[in-house]
Amino acid sequence: MRPSSLVLRRPAVTFILLLLIAQTATGQTTRRKLVEQTVVDGITCGPTGRASAEFHASGRLSECPLASDTTIAAHRFFADTWLRFDDTGLLFAAWLSRDSDLDGHSCRGDGYKAYTVEFHPNGRLKLCYFRVDTVIEGIPCIHGSFWTEVRGGGRSKVWFSTDGALARCQVARAFTANGQSYARWDTYTAPIRP
Repeated sequence: MRPSSLVLRRPAVTFILLLLIAQTATGQTTRRKLVEQTVVDGITCGPTGRASAEFHASGRLSECPLASDTTIAAHRFFADTWLRFDDTGLLFAAWLSRDSDLDGHSCRGDGYKAYTVEFHPNGRLKLCYFRVDTVIEGIPCIHGSFWTEVRGGGRSKVWFSTDGALARCQVARAFTANGQSYARWDTYTAPIRP
């Protein structure tokens, strides 16, 4: 082996080691396929198929599909729903395997990496997409679809406050609230509550 080839290899090794160190320092996740049911942090994960489960640098679960119907943070999730956890183990998001009732709202579920739902740190629903236009607190909120995302500038998700009240949504049809008129595609933002 020529000495010059060693010199070329060392920078590559150094670069790879620096990437691994940076990954650990920034808290990035690592991915691993699960071929059978696996319990991680008390969550029974199902096989991941072509996708991979994710783990935080600490080894805690970041995301995986549920092996069976499960209740977490007072929400009932169907099997094959992918749950996402922060590095402290707190549920913060999910990709629902099918439409699911969360905090009294029917949220759209089309599977892995499709329409997401998110949760506040207190466990309440933070945002979701509806399959059909839905009236919440008298406000007609638009459904989430490829078309409404494109036409509406990516604003068809419905946002909720930490107490579960409507915070913001894209308007499904013309209406008036608090003396202000709204047209379809406008964004309604709820008044700040004391």
